[in-house]
Amino acid sequence: MKLGNLTKLWVCRPIKSNVNGEYTTVWNYIEVIYLNLQQDLNELDKNSAGEIDHTIYKGRTDKTINLLKGDGVCLTDISASTSILPDYTIKNCPKIGKTTVYTLNIYNGE
Repeated sequence: MKLGNLTKLWVCRPIKSNVNGEYTTVWNYIEVIYLNLQQDLNELDKNSAGEIDHTIYKGRTDKTINLLKGDGVCLTDISASTSILPDYTIKNCPKIGKTTVYTLNIYNGE
């Protein structure tokens, strides 16, 4: 069974540098990927206050892609941008059978 309803996403990777004792992060565009993007709400997606966090998405794919924990994901085209900030970051990427499930959390500039 193949995954359908794929969403086009732009991937960026952080490069952290130490400038005079202060760490700065610059995001570099890597590639375009396609994921089955869904908002799965369950008990595991509760925050520390016990409320369900609606800013979490889960992206699924049955293909091997170059996406790592900590990478950024954008919902709009960033391929020509010079200053990039991701919409979401990859928090977790477990493999369940043939499918890899990427947990995307909203990026707040941290």
